[in-house]
Amino acid sequence: MKAAIRRLGVVALAALFLSACSAEDTTVLYEADYPAYDSADALFAGSKLVIEGRLTGLKRVMTEAEPEDDATETDPQLNPNAGATPDGATPPAGPPTVMTVSSVEILKVHKGLARVGQVIQVKELGGTLDGVTYEEADTTPLKSGVTYMLFLETYPDSPASLLNPEQAKYVVTSAGTYSAMPENSVKLDDTDVQRLSVKE
Repeated sequence: MKAAIRRLGVVALAALFLSACSAEDTTVLYEADYPAYDSADALFAGSKLVIEGRLTGLKRVMTEAEPEDDATETDPQLNPNAGATPDGATPPAGPPTVMTVSSVEILKVHKGLARVGQVIQVKELGGTLDGVTYEEADTTPLKSGVTYMLFLETYPDSPASLLNPEQAKYVVTSAGTYSAMPENSVKLDDTDVQRLSVKE
């Protein structure tokens, strides 16, 4: 069951600026809302791509632009109030949406169009850009060298993203079991994976 509507992997995004120990250091804390899933079935159904993969250690940082406004809201001919701000004030610019992009080598494909051995790009909210650290609250970032089960949304012109930063990744243990993140109550076992995997 989805508890919210998804937009570019993030439904609502707010940022809180935090001062670090050094006067030159700044941390921006993101607060984001994502869809919530109540079962393995829901995670598989909501994903375009489900894989087991290992982070190669190669990461980069990117910024993601906000989607363009609806023309009916921004065109002065269609909306007389377009561009107007209270008391003529200029709205402050928000922080950039900073993403860390990880390279993931695919070990198994459970759903979607991909192949074993392929390296794909997966983005997560947060990273360090121009000396500023951007972090997402209450999430566990992907770690290099770890094998994960990932439930992904894919895009034609952007790296894939997790359906939910806590629920859409499981650590694949040395015993072949799936370990959920601390904030994820949805258990995943091999029976679920075998039952729900889709052969393309």
